[in-house]
Amino acid sequence: MHRCPLLPEPNVSSMNQHPSQILTLPTMGLVKAELATLMEIPRPEFIQAIKAIRQREMTSIARQQLEAINEFTGLDVVSTIAALTDSIVAILAQRAFAKAGAPVDWPEQVGIFALGGYGRGELNPHSDLDLLVMPLDARGLNWLTKANADLQALLWDVKFTVGASMRAAPDLERLLDEDFITATAVIEQRPLLAGAKVTEAMTAALVRLRKRRSQAFLKYKIEELTKRRTQAGMSLFQMEPNLKSNPGCMRDVQLLRNIGFIISGSRNLLHLSDLEVITRKDLNEVLATNDHLMALRSLLHFQHGRKQDVLLLTDQVRIARELGYADVSKLRAVEHFMKRHYAQVLHVHQMVDLTISRLRAKGYLGRWTALIKTRRALTENGVVIQGQAYLAKPAEEFFHRPKAALDLFTLCRAAQQQGARLSFELQRTIRAHLEVIDDEARHDQEIARIFLALLGDLGRIHPILQDMHASGLLGQYLPEFGNLTCHMQFDSYHQYTVDEHTLLAMRNLDLVARGELAGLPGMASILPALARKDLLALSLLLHDMGKYMGRGHVARGALMVESLAQRLHLDETEEELVLFLVEQHVALSDASRMRDVHEPSFLKSFAERIGTVASLDYLYCLTYCDAKAVGEGILTGWQEELLGELHGAVRDQLARSGTHAHSSRQELLRQTLLDAGVPSSDAEHFLNDLPNNYHHQVQPTEIHRHFRMLDSARLSGLGLAYELLDRYVFLVAALPDRHALLADVTATLSGHGFDIIDARTWVTQAGMVLYSYRLSSIYPTRLKDADVWSRLRQDLAAVSAGTLRADKLLEKRRNSLAMPKPANSGFEDSAVKVEQRTSESSTIVDVLTKDEVGLLSRLCRAISDHGAEITYACINTMGDVAVDVFYVNRAKQKLSDEDAEALRQHLVRALDLDH
Repeated sequence: MHRCPLLPEPNVSSMNQHPSQILTLPTMGLVKAELATLMEIPRPEFIQAIKAIRQREMTSIARQQLEAINEFTGLDVVSTIAALTDSIVAILAQRAFAKAGAPVDWPEQVGIFALGGYGRGELNPHSDLDLLVMPLDARGLNWLTKANADLQALLWDVKFTVGASMRAAPDLERLLDEDFITATAVIEQRPLLAGAKVTEAMTAALVRLRKRRSQAFLKYKIEELTKRRTQAGMSLFQMEPNLKSNPGCMRDVQLLRNIGFIISGSRNLLHLSDLEVITRKDLNEVLATNDHLMALRSLLHFQHGRKQDVLLLTDQVRIARELGYADVSKLRAVEHFMKRHYAQVLHVHQMVDLTISRLRAKGYLGRWTALIKTRRALTENGVVIQGQAYLAKPAEEFFHRPKAALDLFTLCRAAQQQGARLSFELQRTIRAHLEVIDDEARHDQEIARIFLALLGDLGRIHPILQDMHASGLLGQYLPEFGNLTCHMQFDSYHQYTVDEHTLLAMRNLDLVARGELAGLPGMASILPALARKDLLALSLLLHDMGKYMGRGHVARGALMVESLAQRLHLDETEEELVLFLVEQHVALSDASRMRDVHEPSFLKSFAERIGTVASLDYLYCLTYCDAKAVGEGILTGWQEELLGELHGAVRDQLARSGTHAHSSRQELLRQTLLDAGVPSSDAEHFLNDLPNNYHHQVQPTEIHRHFRMLDSARLSGLGLAYELLDRYVFLVAALPDRHALLADVTATLSGHGFDIIDARTWVTQAGMVLYSYRLSSIYPTRLKDADVWSRLRQDLAAVSAGTLRADKLLEKRRNSLAMPKPANSGFEDSAVKVEQRTSESSTIVDVLTKDEVGLLSRLCRAISDHGAEITYACINTMGDVAVDVFYVNRAKQKLSDEDAEALRQHLVRALDLDH
């Protein structure tokens, strides 16, 4: 065999180098030296040796990525794989060209270039290998065809998946002009083995491409982007995203590099800052996202042993744990991990849209003068250019006006009315000035009026809300919705993040209003007849606002309505409608799937739950928009028919029963007390003494018992009543309030063998506490014994007075025989959160953890030990999972952010969640 002298080192100057690269330079040197010793051995042994070296090094890279996953970056991994591949390609080329009889200086006549991802130095474990063999002139090179064929065969034998071609330099120039797919790959070229003249020819071809075809190339790439978004799904918030093709993912980063090359001649993304508006900080965040995507894709390839670009739910759990998100629990870890992922790719997605907008504005896609001619006034402070809204004055001047927040909402409403979108530049500017949306703006009555008008404009709600959300304005104005940004609900049922699901639901409402979706049976006539379409839209926007905490989202969301209604200046009747829709938003869906909708007793109770025909119609419309937005194919035609059948049956039942709307919830409760014989003045005093949330949460059938128990507590120090049902005990207690009382009451109940299924507490202005419990007992056969209740009454009175320690009773329970535990759900998602933005007067503490005897008492004791008072509690037990919400303050003031975080950490320690 004719032996060629050692070839030049592979050119890695344009690869992403990093100090912590997995294969260090000495290690890579050893690999190269080992490869060089194989040149003279027979082909079969040569192939097997190369494959063994490649497999060994790839296994080592995979192992090291996992062992030091937060030390080695994604770019470390892919650039190391690219460098290893360079060395192997070099030795294969050396053998192939030597065997074909190529001259010693063949790289001066023929270049081998890496293209695409390999050209960028970003080679994932099972990525294709894109190569270009480019002679300066193929004429007279008799050895070239044979050398190229042998190189391709060697690459395949070593088990590379190869996409390779051979083009002479003049042919390549012509091809770049005509074929932008090839041009895209060649733009990302990197010379592996190429002399100076060949490299210069490649550079010259790309220079001519930029000079002659830049505008056509950019338009092609934008059209390609539109098609890709359509094929992959416009939403980047899909639950199982494709890391390569989804919006905001690898293809989008590559597109930004392509654009950067066309406008500056460099693939360095930082040159996009020349377009103005886009900052280097923005572009560095894009690079960080690219590194994140490279790391995820490599982990997927290594795990699956093949090319795998879809981040499956099972992969998300595993990778979240590998990245260290599993300190508290697996499920919560995956939610935090994916929230970060969505936020990163969202930034890339927004940078792509902003870059394209800047290309238009700077004239790269055509003459700007044509756009200027479309300019028209939008408001005093805004203009529309080609359907896009912009500020009419400098941002600093606009946002430093005294009424900047009001002017901003006025601009959004005007854009909606004129069918304009908020330009990406305007969205960017809004995001940079969100501080103008402060507490004063959130309580501003005129802004609330504009926002409700915006929500009431059915048929064109979704576009403006989507733009407001993208700019951060929607979440800043409604923190309840802001909590949902990029938040995933980890299950195989929902296909989108919660915020994306909600916006898709708003889109469905628009489509039905415009007649582009039929909706449920009869909905086309029901929707237009609704009196308050703005409140329907508001309820739909907020129906899942409790999901940021996880389980129990319906009850958690209902608790948030009161504060929000106050900020939006809703009256009592309006607030009741929103509360009803949020609290009941799954009622129709659940009933249609799990109940015989024509069973008389069900219809009677369900109709009582719904209340009025108007409430039913609102809920019917909301249910469709919500269910339709869960994911493709989730709401079937059969389910739509069931919902329609249920709506008709309940509507008929309501008509038969003559149910009608009361003037207000409080009036209904007052009338219930009057009907029970309570004097009018006493009823009024009772209702005024209790907090507003009591009026919405209490059932009318309970209120008279509550009245009697508070009256008894004021006279004797304790009010206690109970009702025995088949499986549960409903218990009402009233006591004078004191510090840590709830902890002692729950410990007393636990000590007497009761398990708390759910509970509500209310503190009156006069300093009394009213408790409502649903309990089960480990001694169900004893519950009819009057002595059991007498002892409980005595112990509650003694604990309240401080003459008996509740923890002694609880310890007695722990030492007793207990009823069988509920089935283990496998829940490992314990979490404690504090929430400061959705209550004016209290810090809200959310606890989600595995239930156990005495848990509620322990939580309440920990809150009290921190010096905080519980003003309201909502307790729910779901199987073996506790979902508890506490409203707390200190000296009747909300805790500071620092103190709230200190309380959260205190509870984490009390629950032993940090181990």
